[in-house]
Amino acid sequence: MPNPIPAASRPRLDPADDLTQAAAIDLNAALSDLHSQRTTAPIIRPSRAEDVALLIDHSFPQGGDSLEQLVEQISRATKRYPRRNTHPGFFGWIAPSGLPSDPLAHAMVSLLNENVGGYWASPVGTTIEKTVIRWLADLVDFPQQSQGVFMSGGSMANMCGIASACAKRFGPGFRSQGLAAFSLESRPVILCSRAAHFSIRRAAVMLGIGTDNIVTIDTDDQFRMRVDALASALAEHDNIICVVASAGTTNTGAIDPLPQIADLCSTQDVWLHVDAAYGAGGLMSAQLRPRFSGIERADSVVMDMHKWFFQSLSGSLLLYRDPGWARQLFSESSDYLRMNEDESPEQFAFFSISPELSRRFRALPFYISMRHYGLERLGRNVLHNVQCAEYLANRVRNEQDLELISAPQLSILCFRFRPDGLDDDSVDRLNTTIRDRIQLEGDYLISPTRVNDRPVLRVCIINHATRAEHVEGLLASILRIGHDLVAAGDE
Repeated sequence: MPNPIPAASRPRLDPADDLTQAAAIDLNAALSDLHSQRTTAPIIRPSRAEDVALLIDHSFPQGGDSLEQLVEQISRATKRYPRRNTHPGFFGWIAPSGLPSDPLAHAMVSLLNENVGGYWASPVGTTIEKTVIRWLADLVDFPQQSQGVFMSGGSMANMCGIASACAKRFGPGFRSQGLAAFSLESRPVILCSRAAHFSIRRAAVMLGIGTDNIVTIDTDDQFRMRVDALASALAEHDNIICVVASAGTTNTGAIDPLPQIADLCSTQDVWLHVDAAYGAGGLMSAQLRPRFSGIERADSVVMDMHKWFFQSLSGSLLLYRDPGWARQLFSESSDYLRMNEDESPEQFAFFSISPELSRRFRALPFYISMRHYGLERLGRNVLHNVQCAEYLANRVRNEQDLELISAPQLSILCFRFRPDGLDDDSVDRLNTTIRDRIQLEGDYLISPTRVNDRPVLRVCIINHATRAEHVEGLLASILRIGHDLVAAGDE
């Protein structure tokens, strides 16, 4: 038995332990050094875990550190060992650049600290989230009865979209009986292209489908799903959970042929899930929107705000054309939280169409930035990214020692430094070394990847601060390093 806590007639907290006082700190002044780091070089500096650990206080927290001291500690550590997704020369992973309005908006989220589970828990938060979702659903041209929910990231959103596809494929019994009950006569499969994001494999693992039951479809010479190969796979399998198409693959930015894929799925009544986590920002541009033709016919769509919508982490929107299947899967009640059949706005719950109960006010930064900057202005910045990518691709085409591997369908392109007289293995080593040297110099960063089983120089442009001079500088650095390596015989 635990020792009893002494009873008191009227408990009183010692004033020294009072946590209700506002933090006595000027946020703008405190964060000014962190703000200045956003665009300074190096973008990344090699580190060892033991060296980084030396900059962080690991002693048990007894209290007493001032907020200024803690900000200075973190600022010093990130200045010494940065990883600046915000830098205009960051061309690596599909990472968030963040908008100038985000610090204010995220501070408001923390100060309000609302759990946006549904209207009764957060009337304003729910209304704002549903408003932002409607704006984005209109970009996709989804019907008015569609619904959506903001989740932590594209991986969770993809999994929930596929889970809802299971609810439609197997019916009401799926919720209670699980996948095993519907796998007796034939294995349930997911169809996606070889270029699909690896979160689809992870979703298959977490949902109990298994990675062996993902049927990968070959891609064409533009790295898009081959429609003829998909048609053959649809004819071969009779227990199909869904088809996953991509609107902007991670490696090359390819957009699968969505209208033809939608035709096939419609004919066979198969759920079409579109992973537009990266590419959906292009929907904000009227000039780019036609490239996404067919996305409006999907059953579910995923788009990440913290990718090409320029927002800070984190928020990924999962849109349902018909939310009834998700509601069939996720609706739940308990003794302390009962839902009724009233479908009025006042009874709306986000956790009835997704697995999360505790949910931060994710939509507030998006609402503030979209109203402040406007979707059209944000879209013009997206278009500028694409124009920078196409400009770089043209420069690559005109350089004798460069070879364009994948032209930009959006804002990603891949190419190789390939001078005459070198075999493939030498070219592979040369390009890997160029990429490493670029990172060490610190002004630019490109992430490692392979296309057609060969290392390439992949450039991803999704930063609102990137301009033509940054891609020109990157290209000049690649050519300089490549030529120096060849002259030194280091290929």
